[in-house]
Amino acid sequence: MKYTLILLVVCLMASCAPAPVAPAPVPATSIPVKATARPTVTPFPSPTRAPTWTPEPSATPSGLIFTPDPLDAYTISALRIRQYGGGQLENLGEMQKFERFTRYSIRYPSDGLNIAGFVNIPRGDGPFPIIVALHGYVNPAQYDTLDYTTPAADEMAANGYIVLHPNYRNFPPSDAGDNLFRVGYTIDVLNLIALVRESAGKPGLFEKANGSKIGLWGHSMGGAIALKVAVINPAIKAVLLYASMSGDEQKNSNYFNDLLGNETTKKEVSSSPQQFAALSPDNYYQSLDLAIQIHHGGNDTEIPASWAKETCQKLKDINRQVSCFIYDGAGHTFRTKFLELYSPRLLTFFADYLKKK
Repeated sequence: MKYTLILLVVCLMASCAPAPVAPAPVPATSIPVKATARPTVTPFPSPTRAPTWTPEPSATPSGLIFTPDPLDAYTISALRIRQYGGGQLENLGEMQKFERFTRYSIRYPSDGLNIAGFVNIPRGDGPFPIIVALHGYVNPAQYDTLDYTTPAADEMAANGYIVLHPNYRNFPPSDAGDNLFRVGYTIDVLNLIALVRESAGKPGLFEKANGSKIGLWGHSMGGAIALKVAVINPAIKAVLLYASMSGDEQKNSNYFNDLLGNETTKKEVSSSPQQFAALSPDNYYQSLDLAIQIHHGGNDTEIPASWAKETCQKLKDINRQVSCFIYDGAGHTFRTKFLELYSPRLLTFFADYLKKK
């Protein structure tokens, strides 16, 4: 009886105890990983804002956040993949008639800015090759559309070239806009070329233009702009550099910081060597498939002749088509006796690469 009672109590306790509960399965968690596609560079924004490129940072399994370089939008690689053109180039009317050409005032859009300038159109049937004349740095407060490079533009037009002469942004009466590393100027030229190529051969100002024959002429800062445009736009067939600045953007930034010493130039010179490498056209000369001619005064006190020699040597080292002339005794802007040597070389150069089939 005692054993029966004990067995009964044990059984009752076993039946009343709660059954063990198996732990609920915990769903496996996954950390979302965004594909890090090649970033898209946005077009240059309004004139009151610096170009920014701020995609949402991508999470990684390690939890690290990668922030894009704020200077990416200014690099040669970024400038190569963005779009140019759009809008209409306006003929604002005849400025002056000459025996061999007529000068017109123009205005065109460039990333939301209005850019002023002029174009010289030769008399005759055409089609005429196109040269874009790029002026050097002038204090914007003293700048005039018919600036010191106008005689060069006139000489080329008188010899059968449509010559475009943009003011660039920040040179009145053009609008003001961002121009870190002179990239704004470069974009203004690239937009102009795109608009003219689109209009070439159609009724209007550029009806007699040959959009497949485009050259660049650049003096001083304009030469550095020409080098950037040339490594970005493969449509360029010939580039003439006259007392040009460098294809090394660090040299140019240091020069302008010494000259101006403003907030923009101070920001430029704080860039890293890696950033300057991505900004500099001289690291992209290998892609050039055109002819280049370099002219520089041996006594140039603004831009040293050593810069021209360096550009010349870099191009020769990679077997690019280049010819180089140093004029002993000449300064930053050539005078009569040097012009007598320089001008025929200029005209022969452009005739060889823009007029001959």
